[in-house]
Amino acid sequence: MSELLATPATRIVLSVAILIILILLSWYGLTNFRGRIDEDIPQANDHLDNFREIRSKGDISEVEFRNIKTVLGEQLHQESPDLDDSKEDADSVN
Repeated sequence: MSELLATPATRIVLSVAILIILILLSWYGLTNFRGRIDEDIPQANDHLDNFREIRSKGDISEVEFRNIKTVLGEQLHQESPDLDDSKEDADSVN
């Protein structure tokens, strides 16, 4: 058995096989890690709820909240174009 492992061709085949296995394991780990990161990113709607709570505590003024709401409203519009399309479809039916 040790004579078989001593040949250069066998070493190359084993090295390539190990390299492929390591690449596949790395790819699997990265895709799972990226998937979990994307799930943790809060949406604009979540931010808006947080700022409403901050405003209700009195930490920001009504003017500041309206400015934030304007910016987040634009992001909400960008995040949910499907909702706007379905609204337009519903309006055209009526």
